[in-house]
Amino acid sequence: MTLFSRILYTVIAFALLAAAILLIGVAVWRTATGYWTGDNALETMLDGIGLIIIAVAVADVGKFLFEEEVVADRELRRPSEARGSLTKFMTIMIVALSLEALVLIAKTSRETMGNIIYPGLLVFLAVTAMVGLGLFQKLSQNATASVPPDHADREVDEGMSPPRNRKKASA
Repeated sequence: MTLFSRILYTVIAFALLAAAILLIGVAVWRTATGYWTGDNALETMLDGIGLIIIAVAVADVGKFLFEEEVVADRELRRPSEARGSLTKFMTIMIVALSLEALVLIAKTSRETMGNIIYPGLLVFLAVTAMVGLGLFQKLSQNATASVPPDHADREVDEGMSPPRNRKKASA
C-alpha cells in the first residue's frame, strides 16, 4: 500500500473517531439538559441512547478502516481475508441496526403504536442482513476451503525470491 493511501485512511479513521466523540458529547449534553429542565426527560434520554449507538457504529467503522487498511496493510489476496473483513464490517452494521431498532421501538411504544412500522422495518432489515451474512458465509465456505492457505503467497513469490520458510534437508 502506498504512503498516500495509508495517510488517507488514517485521516479518515481519525475523522470518524472525532465525529463519534462529538456525537457522544451531543448525546450527553442533550440528555443532561433534558434531565435538568425536566422537559421530556425520557424522550431526551432515548434520543441520547440513539446518538450513542450511532457514535459507537461510526467509531467501529473508523477502527475497522484503520485496522484493515493501515495497521494490517492487507491486499485481501485470499478469499478468507475478504470473507473475514466483510463479516466484521457487516456485523458492525447489523448490531447498530438492531440497537437503533430497539431504541425506536421503546420510543414508539410510549407514543402512538401507529408509528411502529418504521422500527419494525428496521428490525426486519437487521434480520435480513443477518440472514444474508449467514448465506454469504455458507456460500463462500467452499471458496475459502478450496484455496490453500499459501496459494496467494506462492503467486506473489514466484520468480521474485526463493521460497521462505522451507527447511533444508539434512543428510
